[in-house]
Amino acid sequence: MKLRYILILPILLAACTGPGDVRDTEFRFEAVVQELETKVGLGAKNDAGKYPVLWSAADKIQINSSVSEPLDAAYDGKQTATFIFPQTPASAASYIVTYPAAGEGIIRFPGQQNHVEGTISPGAMPLCGRTGSLDGRVSLRACGAVVGFEFKGSATLLGMEFSCPGGEKLSGDFTLSGSADDLAPSGSASGGMNYSFGDGLALSQEGTDILFTVPLGSYSKGIKAIVRSSDGSSMALSFFTSGVELPTTRVCRFPAISYQAGKEIAFTASDAFSSGEIDLDGSAGTSDMESRDATAAVSIKAGTYNIWSPEARKTVMDGDATVSEQRSWANSYSAVADMIKWLDCDVMGLQEITSRGFRTSITSPREDYDGNVHTLNSKLPSYSWVIYNGSNTTYDSLFPNNTTANGLSNTDAIIYKSSTLTLVSHGRYWITGNRTSAGAPSDGYGTNRVAVWAKFTHKASGKQFVFISTHLDLPNAGSADDPYLAQRRNIEELIGWVAPQVCPGNLPSVIVGDMNVDAGDGGGNYDRLVSGRWKDVYDIMLSDGSLSYNDQRLKGTMNASKNEEGWSLSSWRADHVLADGFTPSYYKVGRETFATADGTQHWPSDHFPIKVILNF
Repeated sequence: MKLRYILILPILLAACTGPGDVRDTEFRFEAVVQELETKVGLGAKNDAGKYPVLWSAADKIQINSSVSEPLDAAYDGKQTATFIFPQTPASAASYIVTYPAAGEGIIRFPGQQNHVEGTISPGAMPLCGRTGSLDGRVSLRACGAVVGFEFKGSATLLGMEFSCPGGEKLSGDFTLSGSADDLAPSGSASGGMNYSFGDGLALSQEGTDILFTVPLGSYSKGIKAIVRSSDGSSMALSFFTSGVELPTTRVCRFPAISYQAGKEIAFTASDAFSSGEIDLDGSAGTSDMESRDATAAVSIKAGTYNIWSPEARKTVMDGDATVSEQRSWANSYSAVADMIKWLDCDVMGLQEITSRGFRTSITSPREDYDGNVHTLNSKLPSYSWVIYNGSNTTYDSLFPNNTTANGLSNTDAIIYKSSTLTLVSHGRYWITGNRTSAGAPSDGYGTNRVAVWAKFTHKASGKQFVFISTHLDLPNAGSADDPYLAQRRNIEELIGWVAPQVCPGNLPSVIVGDMNVDAGDGGGNYDRLVSGRWKDVYDIMLSDGSLSYNDQRLKGTMNASKNEEGWSLSSWRADHVLADGFTPSYYKVGRETFATADGTQHWPSDHFPIKVILNF
């Protein structure tokens, strides 16, 4: 069915029984689609001020278990059409009429909706109705709400991926329940829905109308969308962030949006409806997906990012000619900074910081392999650092105030916005057993690993929390007899001693980093990692149904190949954000690409960063 302009309100079906003109067993059912009136401007109205809704050739409707034949092409674009059934539907106490024909009493929302300028794509708006007799008339209602906005800009869009942070379903089969015909998702219904622009939609400043449908019902945390562009960038949108009830068909029209790579825009909506419209919060274009949980007085944006050290990059490129030179530190350190600035976290843990990536001395910065200096902190002027000198054997001196020789080894750091947070105290522990100094590993312990911690005060609220950044050993770094030994000892020391040492139970705390372990890995080390007070934000949001469909489908935090061949993604979730005393409301893995030195788009690191919003 072509939804010319936008919405379906009541649709009247007229039925006649008796022999038809073509076959003696034929049953004809005439469907009349009425025009509809709305105060929402969605396109050119006709002279009567109404929007026509038209049938399409090959449409099928269903009456109980009987399915009509495809609609004749003569009715394409008509408001009135006659559907032919091979035989009269079986007699019943009541009849359920549905469009499209998907099964008896089944309402099917497509898993993919396709962009059609000025319309909802055919089949995207299911209809249903009940009648006690096929001799009379029945009023069909639309089973979905229509969400629309105008998209502007210069990008070429490939598609959008929709999900529900509250766990509601967006596509698949629904059944009618109760006298009010409420929609109930089946076991096969999905929390995701894709919206395709086909070969690509080139935006303009004049704007393009984007319309999509969602099932009627309650959306406790709204609906999210990731918009994909042909240049590899993306943009995040969120609708009804404060939650919304859509009990009857509505036209939900949001303000115009301009595509901006990396931008996150959120819209809220009131729970009150008037004149068939949603009262919209007109303040769009927030710089980030801030929490709108009324019970959460304070939100912080936290993250973690393994930036892939200059030394490790060189080793990979020296051994693999297919890895682009643009992934070297000299060519991509600005892209790393761009990713961090785009994520816009208040506090973030970084891993694999070395002297080539951080300015260790104002007078003698460490040169990169090309003889030049490429320091990350020079690109992040809005952030302050908690970072320690690699040769310092005490744990109470903040680097760079310490000028001990040799600069930084491969270490961890914490960056934070001093405009938002006040640094109260800080420190570093080695988690290889020696705790306060970098003792040599022994007994299959693996490599030296550290945990850098900081206590912060949130300036606006006065609330405090503790933040830890670390980088645990590889899963196979132990002895030949026990390959998981090194990582296991790291985790036991981190969760059993370091974190309790610096995180009082009365303060919320966060542990972030490249943990090099995922659920299901051998040795049971992931279970050890989340066995204490600190739980993985991913697991928390997955359990309460607020993790987006996209993050469930693509959970990995690493590139599958250093040469980016096929732009494939690893399913290994090596990086984690663990929290205690916080309620998370947002989780994102940053898989966007950024321009490197020659202007081409690449992943800045071999890891993807994680950003979360934590409320306390």
